[in-house]
Amino acid sequence: MAERLGSIDEFARGCATVPTLADLWRTTCNYFSDRGVTMISYHADQGRGPLLHGEQVTAEGFPEDWVCHYIGAQLVDVDPIPDLAAQMAAPFFWSEASNLKRLGEAERAFLQQLEEADLGDGLAFAVTGPAMRNAYVGLGFGHVRPDLAQEQVFKLRCAAQIAHLRYCEMTAQDRAREKDLTPREREVLHWMARGKSNAVIAEILGISHHTVDTLARRIFEKLGVNDRITASIRGVGSGLVRGEHA
Repeated sequence: MAERLGSIDEFARGCATVPTLADLWRTTCNYFSDRGVTMISYHADQGRGPLLHGEQVTAEGFPEDWVCHYIGAQLVDVDPIPDLAAQMAAPFFWSEASNLKRLGEAERAFLQQLEEADLGDGLAFAVTGPAMRNAYVGLGFGHVRPDLAQEQVFKLRCAAQIAHLRYCEMTAQDRAREKDLTPREREVLHWMARGKSNAVIAEILGISHHTVDTLARRIFEKLGVNDRITASIRGVGSGLVRGEHA
């Protein structure tokens, strides 16, 4: 059971003993929430080279309309912040991204959309894992950007690193699960990512609502998620489904 943990030592002990990925995510979210973080984005690479965009993406606290837009428009492909985080030795704020590298037109357009979404500001940094299983972590603070001391930023990054290493450990033998979706399960996930309800998916595919419910439960289990939005993010991020403009 995920619980709120005080010190980083307590957080490390909690991460080391959580039984499931869902508990690990909730424990991590609780830790950051207690430190003023309102949004969390985690882009995990699966070990095929430099940090890749959205190989497996999980998010918490972002507005649902932004998440759906990010998924459907394949913004993960033009979001410059994860790759920039992989190149930088120290964390930086999202609002600083345009000053840290020369951006292409699509990347500048993404940052404009991010600003228009009015999400506020947040920290960006990379964490590392075994076999090049690296990840991007974004910690959003909303409209009040905190005045964080260097030690506070360092501890936030350390906590994310601890959680990432535990994630790598827990998924070492289960990384192939998400690739084992059946063709029908991929179809259901495809329509989930487009915001269709189970009833509408059943009508589209010509199967019963009960069958779609069963397939959805299997998808959640295989992807290690608990809800449709997270399943959609993970499906698009890992290439199991394609965005609407792909």
